[in-house]
Amino acid sequence: MFGAMGDGSDQYLALKQLADTASAQQRDIIFPEGDYASSGTGLRFTGIRVNGAGVNRTIIRYTSDTYGVLVEIGDGATLSGMTLNGNVSDDPTHWSNANHDAFTGALPLDLIGHDVTAHDLVCRRSPRSCLRVGARNFVLRDVVAEHARGNYGDGIFIADSRDGIVERCQARDFTRIGFVTDTYGESPRNILSERIDFIDCLAENGHHASVDYGDDEYNAGFWAENSHDVRFINCRSRDTTHHGFVATTGRTPTQGIGHFSLSGCIAETTGDGYLLSDLNDTPVRHTVDDCLARDVGRGFCIEMSLAASRLTGQRFTTLLGGSRRSGNTLSFTGDGHIDIRDIDETWQTFHPRRYESIRARYASVVAAGNFKGELHLAHFQSRHGDTDEPAIVGFKLIGQSHLRHFSLSATRARLFHVPAESVELHDCHIEAGWIKAFNTLDVDACRLGDGVPRFDIFDTTQHHRYRHCRFDFTPGGGHLYLHNSDKRNSRHVVRFERCRFQKDLARHGSMITLDAAPGVFMADESNYLTFRNCIFENTGSATDTPAIQTFQRPPQASLTGHGNRKNAAIGALTAFELDDGLMADG
Repeated sequence: MFGAMGDGSDQYLALKQLADTASAQQRDIIFPEGDYASSGTGLRFTGIRVNGAGVNRTIIRYTSDTYGVLVEIGDGATLSGMTLNGNVSDDPTHWSNANHDAFTGALPLDLIGHDVTAHDLVCRRSPRSCLRVGARNFVLRDVVAEHARGNYGDGIFIADSRDGIVERCQARDFTRIGFVTDTYGESPRNILSERIDFIDCLAENGHHASVDYGDDEYNAGFWAENSHDVRFINCRSRDTTHHGFVATTGRTPTQGIGHFSLSGCIAETTGDGYLLSDLNDTPVRHTVDDCLARDVGRGFCIEMSLAASRLTGQRFTTLLGGSRRSGNTLSFTGDGHIDIRDIDETWQTFHPRRYESIRARYASVVAAGNFKGELHLAHFQSRHGDTDEPAIVGFKLIGQSHLRHFSLSATRARLFHVPAESVELHDCHIEAGWIKAFNTLDVDACRLGDGVPRFDIFDTTQHHRYRHCRFDFTPGGGHLYLHNSDKRNSRHVVRFERCRFQKDLARHGSMITLDAAPGVFMADESNYLTFRNCIFENTGSATDTPAIQTFQRPPQASLTGHGNRKNAAIGALTAFELDDGLMADG
């Protein structure tokens, strides 16, 4: 030990000689129990095993305030069984723009080179990251990183590294991010962090991020950027200011597309549970399975800018706080292809007035910017509070959003505003809707229109098709509003096959309303409807009110039919078409 004593006195010279000599002679070191104080930094161990008597028994402690790295382990080295203390200065009484980054002390541990391992360690009290990795083929196991301060106050910071495992590690009490994979700005452009797994890791108590004091850095549990093939498996983030998990590209990997996966993860008590994106024109593939966002303002924020980017996932669960002005399970901006199945949300606090406002970014699914990608969702269920009663899943795709394709299945939904080139609805219960399907609308086995004043199909310029659908406007007296306003393609074709229409006509008026904008109102067949094997049922008293109301007449509006039926309480299906033409078998 070259005279190094664990009695709390300054042992820097002895520790430095021990590190240099043991590394040169490739001799392993065992530190006995003790408090090893060091007034200097740069204790570097290479190619050997360095073991302590345990994290509560062996402590190497920095005692000065000049920044440096207390302990470094290099090529082939292993470090375990001790606590490393970087002696960061105390927190200010009041945090401010002037003092949020004004800390002194040393970085406790740096892993460099290749084939390095650290396990059963505590790295604490650092003015930057508590543990920094710049290595290939590295392992971190059962490491606790706690009390990191300053603008870059990370628990574990991994940069320009590859082929690593971070398992059963914890990051606690940090002012930037718990676990980071990234690169240094000055690194060559072909360098990025890749093939890194985080397994059963915990990040908690993130606070006082520099962005809150006029700087640039956010607070999050896990953050992967300028990275590729990073996996988060059964990891947990809790009590952070801005985000739970963030994954994005940046620098371009060899194959051109960055890959990230999250499985069995939990993000709780934060602003956004998950922020998943692409960056710097590098497309991404996100895979998300069995992930939970609890006590959050927004659950899963997907902000991909490239059409080539893709997110697929299943079994998303959110418990939304609901106290913020904006709240949602899914939010989208940009572009990309998104395919998610089995989504379960609970609003712990729900504000109906905010939900009803089309301007408020407060709904189950929100796209408030220029989202123009493809969105496919299935099996989405919602509830309010602790009740098991199902609630309606609200969709607000507003602003300049215009999707290439939107599909929804097995969901009870309210479509406040859904603009897309093509829309598919299957096995859904759509209580209200304003759909702008600019090319095609395909609705199969759906129940539509319960309890609402109006169900809009607006601006569709090509084709609608409804199959095996039930339109029940009895409870709220609504109607199906078909409106054609596209001068480029004025022919508006709507097909109904084996559908059922129900409404109290005497009390609430017609079931279907046809309309057209002035520019196409006089165009031939600007509304062209066909009904095959459909049923029209007036649930009220007999009336002359037609089931189908139109502001147009032939040839501008054209209705044809085959094998349809109506009950005796309906006097006429339309005001201008003979019913024997619509009701005929043949």
